[in-house]
Amino acid sequence: MKIKYFLPAIILFACQQKTAKLDEVEKMKLELAKEAIPMTVPDTTLPANWNAVEFTTNYGIITLGLNPATPKHSNNFYKLASEGYYNGILFHRVIKQFMIQGGDPNSKNAKPGQQLGDGGPKETIPAEFNDTLYHFKGALAAARESDDHNPTKSSSGSQFYIVTGTPVSNEKFKEMISQNAIKEFMAKPENTEYKMRFATAMEMGNQLAVDQIMKEIKPLVKDQVEASYKSMPENVRNIYGSWGGTPFLDKNYTVFGKVVSGYHIIDKIQFTQTDNNDRPENDVRIISTKVIPMKNNSIRKK
Repeated sequence: MKIKYFLPAIILFACQQKTAKLDEVEKMKLELAKEAIPMTVPDTTLPANWNAVEFTTNYGIITLGLNPATPKHSNNFYKLASEGYYNGILFHRVIKQFMIQGGDPNSKNAKPGQQLGDGGPKETIPAEFNDTLYHFKGALAAARESDDHNPTKSSSGSQFYIVTGTPVSNEKFKEMISQNAIKEFMAKPENTEYKMRFATAMEMGNQLAVDQIMKEIKPLVKDQVEASYKSMPENVRNIYGSWGGTPFLDKNYTVFGKVVSGYHIIDKIQFTQTDNNDRPENDVRIISTKVIPMKNNSIRKK
């Protein structure tokens, strides 16, 4: 199962570029500097009432705290880890400045270049969206099938991803909210015509037609976008702006934990070379797993 995300499909159209253009990076730096977003970081400590899972990879050790506010996902992940399910599994999908994904059991003995992402238990996990959990850098979340095949947004029984993301300016934040609003707009039965026109334009590779459809819809969702932006706590916007993350995934994929140790390891993994399917050219493997029950938590912040 692969993470499906909407924003790049609209903004970047069908382009499969793996690295940001230099001018886009410089533009983002200028936006952030202009907005003077204060440096704000999320809490990366491990609360005493959280279980934890430690992955030893061939790149180093990553420790993940599991949030009890999402019991179905956290308990499932802890159970699989305690059974050794993730031992030998690859991080089979890596997109720099976005996320690193693993949990496909088919990756254990995968041949070089083999396409992965469809493995895992048949049973899915009901979505557990929580208004206090965000896709900040380091967030642990569940992969799932796309909305077209999975309208309830239920999660994979084993596949997960860890957010790497990038700092997001307020301007870009609003644009991301707008993309989600447009997606929701086109999903409504009364707006089927827009959805069909958009699908046709995408299939034909007609960027001008896509731009025109977006131009028509944006005024119709403007009030929704502004309301969503203003409802976001200022400290959350500041974390996205200075620390980084992927806010367009919020309330679309279930966040159920966070990295509490090993941020330098996820950064090493996210910048590894990948093939056209986003699979690392050199395998990134979970060698072993250790579970840490809540009463024995002694992880230090790193």
